[in-house]
Amino acid sequence: MPLENADTYMANDSPRILIIRLSAIGDVVRVLPALHVLRECFPRGQIDWAVEAKSAGILMRHPALNEVLVFTRPPGVAAALREFWGFCRRVRSRRYDIVIDFHGILKSGLIAGYSGAKTRYGFARPRARECSTLFTTHHVRLRSERLNRVEENLALCDPLCPEHGWPNVTIDVPAETRRSVDQFFEDTFDGGKLVVAMHVPMERDEKRWPVEHFAALADMLLADGRFEVLLTWAPGQFDCVEEVVRRTRRHPVVAPETSDLKQYAWLTHRADLYFGGDTGPMHIAWVMGTPVVAVFGGTDPAKHAPYHVRHVILHCGDEASGEGRSVGVQERLRRVTPDMAYEACVRLLTGNGE
Repeated sequence: MPLENADTYMANDSPRILIIRLSAIGDVVRVLPALHVLRECFPRGQIDWAVEAKSAGILMRHPALNEVLVFTRPPGVAAALREFWGFCRRVRSRRYDIVIDFHGILKSGLIAGYSGAKTRYGFARPRARECSTLFTTHHVRLRSERLNRVEENLALCDPLCPEHGWPNVTIDVPAETRRSVDQFFEDTFDGGKLVVAMHVPMERDEKRWPVEHFAALADMLLADGRFEVLLTWAPGQFDCVEEVVRRTRRHPVVAPETSDLKQYAWLTHRADLYFGGDTGPMHIAWVMGTPVVAVFGGTDPAKHAPYHVRHVILHCGDEASGEGRSVGVQERLRRVTPDMAYEACVRLLTGNGE
């Protein structure tokens, strides 16, 4: 549905716009292209983002944003509700002209509706869930139910920015963080070898490639002689990395504990290839321009694969099963063998990837 007063906004180029995408990390990353489109369309506009604390680190000091509004949910239902309504009042006080709900759930819908903005964009059903359409004034219907999430997010920009192309997407990484990671790479790796950043930890079983497969792949890459392997992790995830190290015969490098998401972003940027599953770190890697080999099990590659970067998807599932609700996800993941993963990594690293 077109925006009735779009010409007015384009003429003064200064609307007050709020993006709503609360979580998770990978989903927030996949809205960054839409943010860049909006900034290119409205270079003098006020563009803010409402996000939950877990994912806020990606957005802090982003050059395309004016302000990041962070919702921190305290423990306990009563306290969380008080904090949420206080956050809604904070949003309302900004007096936004346009709100764009990229999340499409009840919580994001309530924020959009309470904002007071006259123009509120969101997805049409079935992409919008939990009655979130009740709180938006303009509903964007997607041309397919199996669009990549990045394409879905860009579709929400179409009514405001109908002639946009693919933007230059960035995660802003402070110079001090870049220097620290650059020094780590210089001190650790042979400059003549290609570095594969391998992320083992997975929170969800339907995305978890077997740990013994990760260990076997690490040994194969290291035995090749052309590659180094860097095992990456986040706070609370070191046990997974230790398990891989125990199972390897060779010696992959264990990355230092990352202090924040920006440091992780630069680690993946410095790597020559990212290997892992469908998870937030994978999306950080591709948005930083790093080629990706990803193993998919219970999620649909059509929706969740990297976008606009060289990648190979390894998937032994039935694509018609959508989000992977069918049985046998662990078996499908196991059928993606270390040999298959090694061949894909070599193919992409040697310039023959897709």
